[in-house]
Amino acid sequence: MLSWMVLVRIWKLMRDLRDETLPQLERLGLAPNDPWLLAGIEHHHHPTEVVRLTQLPAPTVSQMLKRLEAEGLLVRSLDPSDLRRYRFELTARGREVLEESRTLLMSAMERRLERLSPPQRQQFAQLLETLTHHTDQFTKE
Repeated sequence: MLSWMVLVRIWKLMRDLRDETLPQLERLGLAPNDPWLLAGIEHHHHPTEVVRLTQLPAPTVSQMLKRLEAEGLLVRSLDPSDLRRYRFELTARGREVLEESRTLLMSAMERRLERLSPPQRQQFAQLLETLTHHTDQFTKE
């Protein structure tokens, strides 16, 4: 039962962050999952890699990429190492929008973390690291 409670709380936290930031994301022209897709493209330029990273269905990622490309946030090109594959890069505007969306999401999370004491924040971060124990592919390198 504890595992279910933890999952529900994590889901609720992500939902609350999404709900709080959605109006600002929409003003940037983004849907709720777009910041995660842009962050994925920042380091993983092929659609198949982004599908694996985000765990979103390939057709969904494809439609998202097309929309973000049409909005000028991404540019598509043939991969010079394999002309059968496309690769995507963030445009200057895409990088700007990604940074703005990160700031919005981090600010919303920071407001929640303010409820914790500094030692609790440190412990929370350490516990999350232990639970996820793999490289976080959405962070800036």
